[in-house]
Amino acid sequence: MPCRTLVVLFVLCLASSCGGDKHLPSSNPPEYDPKKVYTGPATPPSGPQAASIAESIEPGPPPIQLPPLEPGPNEKGAWKTVPVKPESLRVFKGVKGPCEVLLSLVQGLGSGQLFAGPEGQALKQSLGSRAESVARSLDRQLFDNFKAQLGPNVADCPSPVPARKSSLDEPIRTPSLLLAGGPSQGSFQLAQATAPGGEREGYTVTKGQVNMPIPPDAVGRKVREWRVEEGATPETAGDRKGFSLINGGYAKKCPAPGKEGAYIVEGDYEFSLIVDQTINYSNTVRTEYNARSIHATLKGRVDDDAMLQYVDLDAALVIARGGTNRPTSFAHQRQHVRFVPDRRAGGMPSEFSNWSVSEWDSALAGEAQSDAMNTLLLAVTIFSGPFYLAAEGEWTTANTCVEIIFTPPTKTKKFVPNESTPVKTELRTKKEQAFVPAKFQAAKERPREGNGRVSPREDESQLNRPATFTYQAPATKVQHSGFRVSAKSRAGVAEAKDGEWELAPSAYVLEFKSHIVQEPMNFMHPQFGMQLSSNGFDAHVEATVPLRRREDDGQWVGEGVMRYETRTTTQPAQCEIRIQGTGTTTFHVNGGSISLDPEPFAVKLIILPGQTEEVAETHCTSGSTPPKLRELLESQGVQGGDAHVASKGGGWRAAFNVTRFKTFIWTQGRQGYEIGGWTPVANSDVVAKKRMKANCGMVMSRCQEETTLILKLADEPDAAASPPK
Repeated sequence: MPCRTLVVLFVLCLASSCGGDKHLPSSNPPEYDPKKVYTGPATPPSGPQAASIAESIEPGPPPIQLPPLEPGPNEKGAWKTVPVKPESLRVFKGVKGPCEVLLSLVQGLGSGQLFAGPEGQALKQSLGSRAESVARSLDRQLFDNFKAQLGPNVADCPSPVPARKSSLDEPIRTPSLLLAGGPSQGSFQLAQATAPGGEREGYTVTKGQVNMPIPPDAVGRKVREWRVEEGATPETAGDRKGFSLINGGYAKKCPAPGKEGAYIVEGDYEFSLIVDQTINYSNTVRTEYNARSIHATLKGRVDDDAMLQYVDLDAALVIARGGTNRPTSFAHQRQHVRFVPDRRAGGMPSEFSNWSVSEWDSALAGEAQSDAMNTLLLAVTIFSGPFYLAAEGEWTTANTCVEIIFTPPTKTKKFVPNESTPVKTELRTKKEQAFVPAKFQAAKERPREGNGRVSPREDESQLNRPATFTYQAPATKVQHSGFRVSAKSRAGVAEAKDGEWELAPSAYVLEFKSHIVQEPMNFMHPQFGMQLSSNGFDAHVEATVPLRRREDDGQWVGEGVMRYETRTTTQPAQCEIRIQGTGTTTFHVNGGSISLDPEPFAVKLIILPGQTEEVAETHCTSGSTPPKLRELLESQGVQGGDAHVASKGGGWRAAFNVTRFKTFIWTQGRQGYEIGGWTPVANSDVVAKKRMKANCGMVMSRCQEETTLILKLADEPDAAASPPK
């Protein structure tokens, strides 16, 4: 792109007679401020080729600040509006599509401008037989540049200058065009670069391109390019040519409140080109400076249906020239034009109106320069249009810029069978929190049509007068009972889910029931010669846990009481270990989600049962206990005979955990087991169930677990809680 942009430099400099005695004006260093003027002697070049882009460039001479570009008095007094020349719009007259616009733009800035006016005719005469090929080359380079900027809308447009083929069917590449100064009259000639890659022998070239920042809440692109040529041989020492170009702009993603209720999409576009050259001729250093700048402030107006109506463009145009042999002089102009980006043509301007132009405040701007600036201004409308259509795509994406506000708020009104609730409905901007007049439409019941009744189907809101929709609840509640509505406004559009109003969600209760049976281990111990029976139990656990929805993350949590009863099933033997106990503990739900929509239905809860405290009792009733066993029992506090000892351990808690220990969640605040895969239940106060069966046996023990989790509505036991079909 940097080399193609050099062609624009050529057109501007040609129109303004930015002359010199020897060499091509090229790019300014990255430090160059495009809003400042550089005059006076330049710093001599360092000699060898630079190793990098930014660091290799010498600082420029002291800057001269451009005068303010705001409207106001100038050297001729107040700004004076002059009639717009009809021919100013000639490049767009009769244009019907993006390809025709592209062609007109190329011809207006290229071949159509190249030989315009006395200077252009003098150039054409000096080129002789090469004039036509030069003009074609210029059009081709402009076409490639603008096609890249305009994007896919002109991807298939044919080039106005098809590439010629050689006898071997190889494309003939057009030589890079270099702008060179003519004699003292200041006219220009075109020369062809002969060095590889378009670079000239005897010069060190530094060039680059960077994207400039645009506001984060905008769409668009702004690019800065630069190119510097410095003499690197004794013949070219002291010569330096530079240019710096800024080209691009943006449009805000969301409309903002304007005057008298209007909503405006602000935008900006800048085209600034500064060209300077230092020429060392016969040990005399001479500098020349030229600048062209268009800075446009854009304001797109949005209609009541959230569509872009038109864009007003206010531009400040500046031409500047200076150097060693001439004082720095400026020409200013202000222009206003209204245009409509054509959606069918990808944002190309389809019509112009309200064009006003101020008189140039200096004779520096001749007819050729003025025509070139006008054409570039029209190019700004072409490049800005796609930005505005991209921004329109943002604010017409639901809930990007606006949100629907309900009174009473959604999910706050409790269900009462057949009760009617008036719901005031307004639209508000997300950034300014300003209420916007809006058209509300397509109101219908949810989760399915006919679930209750909403009326009217359409309404409009004005400032201080909300739209009002009345929702009549059904006889029996279905989850997500309410209505949805969409909205259009000058500030954007909104719809579901931010366009949904619902009755308050049901409160839920989790019921937990678990039954674990472990058969005792019965055997004759060969070493002790005794009959042993141990660890048989039958355990029942129940818990009821009210659930609440946590506001910060939407997770369902709760805490309830868990009751357990464990009886021993150990058989009578000479030595028995009996596990039994009854009591209460806590049961936690440490997070989870409940989605009862048909697509998808999903329930996941993280449960953490509390620790049961069954007692393991050791009983030995034989009076002839072998010494080794008596010694073992005494170490555990059992004295033999009918004595026994009790300790906590085993039972339901151990059996329940052992089957799923590897799946335990250890995250702080979310500890527990995540239980998913629930089955919905129709036509009941039960919302969903989950049944789990597991083999909890260890080594030789046989153990079976059967656990059921039931999710129920807490406050509406007679409601139809099933998902809609």
